[in-house]
Parts: sequence; structure tokens; C-alpha cells
Amino acid sequence: MEDADRLFARGRANPLKFGWPIRSSAGEPPDPERIADVARLLDRPVSFVDDDGYERELIGAAAGPDGRIAFVESRAKDVGFNRYGANQRHIDISIRVHLVDPTAGRRSADIESYNPFFGCDVRFFEWVGRTAVLIYREKHWTFACRLGDVWPPQFVKIEDDWVINNDTLGYIGYKEEAVRRLRFPELEPLQPMSVAEAKQVGLYPGG
Repeated sequence: MEDADRLFARGRANPLKFGWPIRSSAGEPPDPERIADVARLLDRPVSFVDDDGYERELIGAAAGPDGRIAFVESRAKDVGFNRYGANQRHIDISIRVHLVDPTAGRRSADIESYNPFFGCDVRFFEWVGRTAVLIYREKHWTFACRLGDVWPPQFVKIEDDWVINNDTLGYIGYKEEAVRRLRFPELEPLQPMSVAEAKQVGLYPGG
């Protein structure tokens, strides 16, 4: 399927159809080669249309220790006009984080999101030992998600401006005067620190 024909691509609604891109946060977009590698481990394509007519795509993925895999998948289908009027179509969309464990099987959960229709912009996805951390932007907020060593996943709302340095994740909101901190990868809260202190220890987002 051509990108122009799709409802969703790379975690975002097709702007040629809907024109509602989401704002990004710090971090980097997923590496397509890493996603392709995980798709091969799962013995599936990166994107395809399933037997029920849903577009399904891996939009973030990370292979972990002991054969464990974590990934985020979007699933979307145009189900036709809704009951509110002939000009309003309904898109059935879900975005879920999945954990595949050779011993515990496969589990999945919806991401924290105002509305999955507005997308999921994956900005970080890594394993640290037996813990996987996903950071993504949805319509209004950036979230950090911990899974692998815990289930269900734990979600923590952070800010668009964030940085990871060793065992700490620092983040700061617009016009805030203190950097809030989480222990990484546990995402447990730590005491905030001043901007000056954060700059000294490499925890000020943006440099």
C-alpha cells in the first residue's frame, strides 16, 4: 500500500487525508532498520493489512535480553460514516505496546493517550537490563513508559524537553525554573534540582 493511500503511517494520521500532525518532543525518531529487524524476529511484515481489513504497523521496537521483544503497533481501519452525519467518517484506531516473552507469552496494553487518532510519535525505545523504556509524544503530552520488569506498563507524564544522563531522566516544562527528575530506567521520582545544578551534571534538556 502506498503511503498516500494509508490512514496511518509511522504513528501519525496521514496528513494528506486528515492534516493533523502532532508536535514532537526531544529524542530521535525510530530507526527503520531496527524496526525491520524486530519484524523479522516476529516473522511478520513491518506493515500490512490484516484479514479484518485493519492497517497494522510497527512504529517502534526494541529487542531485549533472553529473546524478549517490546514493540508499539498501530491498528487502523475506516469503518464508514458514523451516526452523527454523512460527512463524518469513523476511523477505528488503537495504538498498543506489546511485550513478547519466550517464557510468559505475549501481552499488550493501550498506550496512555488523549485520543489515539492523533497519533504516537516514538522518540526513545531501549532495554536497560530487563527493563524496557519507551518515550513518546501523543496529542498533548510526552509520556515515559516502563515495561518488561513490570506489567501492566507504568506510564509517567513528562515534558517535551527531556534528557537521559546515566541513571537519571531530567525534564522541564515551559518557563519552569526547576528540572524534575526520574530514576532511570525505574521511572521513580527524585527531588527536582535547579537549572544551574542540572546544567552542571548534564541534566538540563537542550544542553
